[in-house]
Amino acid sequence: MKKTVAILLCALLSTLCAFSLGEGPLSDLFEVLPGEPGVETPPRGDLGSAEGIVLEINGESVRLAYDASPQYSSIQGGLVQASYYAYSADGKTLYELYITFPETARAGMIITPEYALMTSEESSVVLIVSRDGIEKYFFSSLLDGRIYPEGSGFTIGIDSVSVNDGSVSYAGTLSASLIALDLSSGAVADRLEIPATSFGFTVSGQLSAPLPDMPQPTQMPEDLKRV
Repeated sequence: MKKTVAILLCALLSTLCAFSLGEGPLSDLFEVLPGEPGVETPPRGDLGSAEGIVLEINGESVRLAYDASPQYSSIQGGLVQASYYAYSADGKTLYELYITFPETARAGMIITPEYALMTSEESSVVLIVSRDGIEKYFFSSLLDGRIYPEGSGFTIGIDSVSVNDGSVSYAGTLSASLIALDLSSGAVADRLEIPATSFGFTVSGQLSAPLPDMPQPTQMPEDLKRV
């Protein structure tokens, strides 16, 4: 299955959304956008990552391992992308979760589509389910100043950010309401709820600028009197 880093993934979602608004069948764009034509990404192996996330998918509890490979998880173009994946028990289904948010994210921040619209910073949550050569994209993103698909949403709560030598570590909580679209008509084909679940990962790379400090509350006159 062809893969992209953060920027191409966002481009894929934007184009997918545009096609669903009447510019052509959605199935057309998957021939070219997800990766270089004719270049397939090798199947993922078992990384045994301690940084994982547990999701309820179709009534089954699935533990997805974090993939630190640069082609899947990265800091690029002002965005952080984290990728998690797991195979089904029979090895025939591949689940891939992508969490994308601004590299300006810091501890205490809660990222939602509404926040992304207000700050004009790209954010998205995508779950790709692949079986027998067929891929289903569940996602929530932004398009033309609105949440897309309509009725989707996500909350990415950042509990901690640690800047290391050559990498950055994040921990937080994710919840989402994801929607899969029919690739021919653009109509809603399926929905998936991700209840609040913890995540953590370390991504290679450096932030382009130091993290800004969270604003401190203004001291009230009665507080000053106690000093």
